[in-house]
Amino acid sequence: MSTLIAMALFAFVTSISPGPVNIVATSSGANFGFNKTLHHITGATIGFTSILLLLGVGVIEVFHENPEIMNYLSYIGAAFLLYMSYKIAFSPISKVDEENQATPPTILEGLLCQWLNPKAWIVAISGVTVFSPNGENNTSSILLFSVVFFVVCFLSISIWAVMGVTIKKLLSHPEHYKIFNLIMGCILASTVIYLLIY
Repeated sequence: MSTLIAMALFAFVTSISPGPVNIVATSSGANFGFNKTLHHITGATIGFTSILLLLGVGVIEVFHENPEIMNYLSYIGAAFLLYMSYKIAFSPISKVDEENQATPPTILEGLLCQWLNPKAWIVAISGVTVFSPNGENNTSSILLFSVVFFVVCFLSISIWAVMGVTIKKLLSHPEHYKIFNLIMGCILASTVIYLLIY
């Protein structure tokens, strides 16, 4: 029972903290509402859980033997996340630009936000190392950890999306949306730059 609580706390602290996935969820919640943000939430949750499962079945050894993979992942991930920040910052507002309406993030974009996010890989590697030590219960440990993380991750990203929906109530004018989107895009870009530097 104490292991389950520790897993849940680890999952909550790492999932609820600000990061690219949660910034996109907040922006999407504000622009498209909660229901249309569920695609992003689902994709990001599946993306992270699949990383855990892959690492749990042995892919973690590839990272231990080839640490330079994280460098390549950082640059590819930074490029994708900068694209997402541009998409958020300059997303058209339907009230202003009827011909070129923005679209909410897709399941694939949510998945890629995790797969190309170095923070996600670092968190997953740390979690698998701590909660799935080598031994005969390794498979059951990684499955339990993945289920716990799936639930907690989904709920945590949902909280950020709900925050976006709440912010939406304050954005009564199309110009407010433009400013909000620009700020969220800049925050995401700043997060990417921070991840690259540190």
